Amino acid sequence: MMRIILLLLLLVPPLPLLAAPPNVLVLHSYHPGLSWTDTLNTGIRETFRAEMPEALLWVEYLDTKRNTDTSYLSLQAALLRHKLAESTFNLIITTDNDALDFVLKYRDDIFRGAPVVFCGVNDFAPEQLRGQKDITGLAENPAFAETMLAALALNPGTKEFVVIGADQAITDLLTDRSLRALEQQFPAIRFTYWNNLDARELRTRLQELGPGQIILIHGVMRNEEGVLVDYRGKNLFLSTHAGVPIYGFWDFEMGTGCVGGKMVQGQTEGERVARLAMKVLGGADPGAIPVNTQTPSRYIFDYIQLQRFGISEKALPKDSLVLNQPARFYQIDKRYIWTATAGVAVLLAALAMLVSAIRRRQEAQAVLRRHKEQLEEAVRARTEHLRTANDELEREVHERIRAEGDLRKARASLEIEVDRRTRDLRFEIEQRRLAEAHIRDREAKARALINAPTETLLLMDQAGIILDINETGASRLGRNRESLYGLSLYALLPETRAERFRQAVDNVFSTGEVRSINEYGEERDLDLRFYPVFDDGGQVTRVAVFMADVTGARRMARQIMLLDKINSLGRMAAGIAHEIRNPLTGIHGYLYAMDEICDELPAEPASVLRTTIAKIRKAAGKMESVIRRVLDFSKPGTPQLELLDLAVPVQEGLSLMLPTLRKAGITVDTEFSPVPAILGDRMQLEQAVINIVDNAARAVRNNAGAKNIALRIVCEEDRLSLRIADNGPGITPADRERIFDPFYTTASDGTGIGLSIVQRIVADHSGTIHVGESPAGGAEFRLEFPRPATEHK
Repeated sequence: MMRIILLLLLLVPPLPLLAAPPNVLVLHSYHPGLSWTDTLNTGIRETFRAEMPEALLWVEYLDTKRNTDTSYLSLQAALLRHKLAESTFNLIITTDNDALDFVLKYRDDIFRGAPVVFCGVNDFAPEQLRGQKDITGLAENPAFAETMLAALALNPGTKEFVVIGADQAITDLLTDRSLRALEQQFPAIRFTYWNNLDARELRTRLQELGPGQIILIHGVMRNEEGVLVDYRGKNLFLSTHAGVPIYGFWDFEMGTGCVGGKMVQGQTEGERVARLAMKVLGGADPGAIPVNTQTPSRYIFDYIQLQRFGISEKALPKDSLVLNQPARFYQIDKRYIWTATAGVAVLLAALAMLVSAIRRRQEAQAVLRRHKEQLEEAVRARTEHLRTANDELEREVHERIRAEGDLRKARASLEIEVDRRTRDLRFEIEQRRLAEAHIRDREAKARALINAPTETLLLMDQAGIILDINETGASRLGRNRESLYGLSLYALLPETRAERFRQAVDNVFSTGEVRSINEYGEERDLDLRFYPVFDDGGQVTRVAVFMADVTGARRMARQIMLLDKINSLGRMAAGIAHEIRNPLTGIHGYLYAMDEICDELPAEPASVLRTTIAKIRKAAGKMESVIRRVLDFSKPGTPQLELLDLAVPVQEGLSLMLPTLRKAGITVDTEFSPVPAILGDRMQLEQAVINIVDNAARAVRNNAGAKNIALRIVCEEDRLSLRIADNGPGITPADRERIFDPFYTTASDGTGIGLSIVQRIVADHSGTIHVGESPAGGAEFRLEFPRPATEHK
């Protein structure tokens, strides 16, 4: 039995090993050096040092005041995930909104579900913690209304509150919302908000402020060089350039120009959250501790600013703390006066005792001096014979000791120098290793980023030298990627395009702003963007070029717009045709009645009248023909699709036009390659050919020399192409954009409907139509039709 007990005692670890010190992570939203963050951190550290010194504090900063872009926190998460990979915390303390939101988002991923205690959270709502457990903290509710009331009481005649702050960081945005919500409580006061102003504009506005205006401040600002300035630096800037009182809501605003207000004290908040954290570390369930929404605040004022604006201390709220106040004798606590008086009395008594002791000591020293003189005389005689021999020995010993001392000093100095240089060398090696690893990591990320897009992405300098380019861009330039490094992009492009690129790049380098170029061509439409790349000094050193192919999107938008216009104009044309046909029917009826009247008239008047009737009937017929064409445009009908050889409707339409073409002296060349059959409507395709050939005949009729029209049918990959070209004057690029618009024509005798009908017929056949320049310098229309599905298989 005794052996078993001894064995159990050996297996039980010592108590100090069981009670490991708690490991606590303090995560601040902002950066070190920011007065609010520093006072919070001081309160937390000093409280733990005094009440739980064994706790190990690990402090991290998210630095969200100086980094506001959306991708920053994801990068910060990756850094902390790597940095804290092997660390486990008993508790996490967060300060301000950004840190709490960050921990809630990455709590399981990075912080392993550790309990959380927060403070400094503005505009807290219980819904923020829905679905979370083991979390409690202190909400922050500054005394905005009380500060405003105090400011109005101390500054009668105030008409306007000028709120100078920001609304980009989450804390600044919530503060801005809270201040705006209080406007209805002060109906006689006008609220003006100056958010996110640069230093130059803010200085100009501050100099315009005058009586009846008060400044309310929150948030930080950037100086004229763009550097983030602390709260106190901001207040110093404001008080220097403004001649009106400044009031704030946090104690870090004091000391550089702020009059005061009812303020939240940062160190106090740090002490409160530290004690709440120690309570949780002591075993309390954080989920059972309700979030404290009461924020202790105190009226704090600056004596220097009170004197500056003539504000009496008697007008201050009760129990106000006045900083920088000169001390007055009657204000000193009586306990200190009595303590000082008692101290002076004790010192006087000690001085009297000391004087008495000194006198007794002087008398004793006189006696000792006499005995000493006697003893010295005896010793002098005794030691005189040893002095001569001893002097030589002392000189030898002194020289040896001095030599040994010099040797020890030289050896110690050498060891110190070797140790210092060894430490410096190790530090330099470690820093270089970390720098190289960081550079390799950045290069890998940059390489992955530049190779990710499916569009062209390249990096170049101001001279146009290609520094990097992705595979898509290299393919578009028709070269190997490695062969492009060091080449000038301007030398690889046509002269006109290279000049446009050079102007855009020079503009980016001179202004530091993004520039765009749109290139719309016959085959491809491109959208190019030039982005500046800055160095650490804010200077543009590189330009990133992103080239996107928007051909499909632009042409689809154009097609949709045209189809919508055709449908709208078609409905209008059908209505007009219907309205015209009704009177035409009446005209025809009257003409038949007039024919019957002519039968009853004498021959000569009847002949004249019949001639007039014939002219009217002919004009009415022309109107009827126009109406039929309008109706054909508005309702072309559903195509009756069948498998057919594209050459058949082309030849039939051409045969109908040949007599007219020969009479006009126009030659026609045809080249119909054997191609697969397509699904098409024979009559509609024939009509499309007639309309285009008729337009070509009109274009070449005024040629002084040869007049030629060429038709070709070719097979191109998965599409069949019908090309109709002429050697006329051609179509200008500006007219090509509108040539298919209904009722748009450049001919004096045209209606502008024919090509619109052709485009609609081609669209009904799931095809496309393009217009360009023919080899002979005239116009060329390309009608492209898809091959049937069976042909692809």
